[in-house]
Amino acid sequence: MMEALKMERPMTEWNDDRLDELNGRMKEGFADVDKRFEQVDKRFDKVDERFVRLEGEMKEGFAKANGDLKEEVANLDRNMKEGFARVDREMKEGFADLKAEIQRMGDRLEKRIDRLSNRLDRFIFTMVAAGVGLLVAALNGGLQ
Repeated sequence: MMEALKMERPMTEWNDDRLDELNGRMKEGFADVDKRFEQVDKRFDKVDERFVRLEGEMKEGFAKANGDLKEEVANLDRNMKEGFARVDREMKEGFADLKAEIQRMGDRLEKRIDRLSNRLDRFIFTMVAAGVGLLVAALNGGLQ
């Protein structure tokens, strides 16, 4: 009861008993806080475990995706090489056909030019012969 009376009056002084009591209450409060922190630490440990698990899953997923991507790139590369080889082959065949056609056209044109040249040669020779004939006739006085 004396303590009750002591507590009823305003505490304006700090004494050892009061400091010890305050220290005790602080320790109890910090003990409760420490228990709460232990629970929080356990939760963080679980979160850390989840992160480790997720990191492993992500690494596996990325490794699989990387493998799949490499396979797809290899397939694409192979398909492109095959496609380019086919296009190259078809272009070579097309150019060979075009070259042959141009050669045929050149041969036909050469034959036509030869025929035209022969006709022009005959015409020129005919004109020269006619001109020589007229000249000889004029010189002999036959063109009066």
